[in-house]
Amino acid sequence: MSEADEKQAEIGIGWHLRRAHMAFSRAFRHELAKVDVSFGQFVHLQKLWENDGPTQAELSRAVGIETASSTTILDELERLSFVRRVRNPKDRRKINVYLTEAGLALKPVLLERARVVNLCARKNLKPKDVEALFAVLDDITDALLAEYPQSSGRADARERLDA
Repeated sequence: MSEADEKQAEIGIGWHLRRAHMAFSRAFRHELAKVDVSFGQFVHLQKLWENDGPTQAELSRAVGIETASSTTILDELERLSFVRRVRNPKDRRKINVYLTEAGLALKPVLLERARVVNLCARKNLKPKDVEALFAVLDDITDALLAEYPQSSGRADARERLDA
């Protein structure tokens, strides 16, 4: 193996993951645009499908963005009548976010857009290759989290929700 090949092997995982992520992200954003939904809106709606009624701060943490950025997205989702915000009766400083019927009705539409992109991404892979890919990605994630548990300076969104 040449020195260039060895260097590529040493740094190649991140580069390949980033390239795949960017291609997947562009494709998914393109599919979401077909139904006039942004990626940020999708992520907020997805978290609300899993847990309807969190506070704005809890939702921001769950999607992994700053509260100010999340507020902008929630303003748009509320304008589109996909969510409603209600002052928390137990703590008037907090505002809870709830899906509307229209926001809930988007779930199958948006999950279909995700399915389309996932099928496209898998089209050159055999089922056993998909399983192997998931296992390898999990192994990479586990190794990096074990070595760098606080690398982002913030807990993972899933860990913050469980706390």
